[in-house]
Amino acid sequence: MILVWTGLAIAAAALIWMAAVAGPLRRFFKLREDVRAHLHDFAPVLAAAKDEGGALLAEAQQTFHDLGTRMSGFAGRELATLKLRRSGFDPASAASGLTGLANALPAYGIERLRWRAQVERALNLGDVRMERSRLNPLLIALALAAIAFAGWTYTANWKLRHALRTAHIVRVSIEKETQRTHERAADAETARLAAEQSLTEVHAQLAAARKRQTAVRRSLADANAQLTLTRKAKVAAEQSLEQTKEQLAAAEGARKTAQDQVKALGEEVAALKGAKEGAERSLRAANDELAQIKAAKAESDAAAVKAKEDLEQEKKARAAAEQTPHAPPPATP
Repeated sequence: MILVWTGLAIAAAALIWMAAVAGPLRRFFKLREDVRAHLHDFAPVLAAAKDEGGALLAEAQQTFHDLGTRMSGFAGRELATLKLRRSGFDPASAASGLTGLANALPAYGIERLRWRAQVERALNLGDVRMERSRLNPLLIALALAAIAFAGWTYTANWKLRHALRTAHIVRVSIEKETQRTHERAADAETARLAAEQSLTEVHAQLAAARKRQTAVRRSLADANAQLTLTRKAKVAAEQSLEQTKEQLAAAEGARKTAQDQVKALGEEVAALKGAKEGAERSLRAANDELAQIKAAKAESDAAAVKAKEDLEQEKKARAAAEQTPHAPPPATP
């Protein structure tokens, strides 16, 4: 960027220099040609051997005075005057020579020749082609150099703008990709937090399930204990029934009733076994199965109480039978 601005500054300086020097130089050489042409046109007046009057002399005097005035305008231009002096021209001397020639025209004498020689010497009118060929290539070279430098500056500026535009596009792409990365990171962080929350909930659910499983296992242990007690009660009932069978051989009806009760107890035990198996298959329905087991226990307790009551009734019946006279046993249906 610094090179571009430097090139633009140099190009601007070159253009300013050309505008300040080339224009006045062209006007100077045009005025120089006018001076040469008027010196040629008024040569008869300048070479006259005697004083001349009339319109031609007045016209020549006015023309050279105007040329001197115009030529004096170049003396105040430092850049143009410096360049002209380096090239062998002296605008100030030419202006004074033209003014002096205009003032010396009314009286013929050596003054005309002196002022004319000063003008020709100041403007190098003896070798016009040489000076023109010396100046024109320089102006052309300067113009070509300025055009080439301007072209190089434009090309460098265009490449720099293209590079800056590409860098801007790349920067925008990088910013978009960075924003997408941040969004993806935020989404990943949100997903991670959601996963951690879900994992926490799963751990909580797992802990609750473990607690429920422990409760179900405890309920199953209680059911097994109750089943063991029921089995022991069954064994005791069977023993009592056997004793009752041995002691009450005559009371067949009572025995059948006791057998029916024992069958009912067996069915209850089978129901308890089925309830146990159902509890082992489904831990989640442990509360319902525990309620069923409790109901079965209540029924077994009621059956045991009933069996005890029946046993007491049978004992009472036996005692009553022993007190009454021996009667033949009733006929078995």
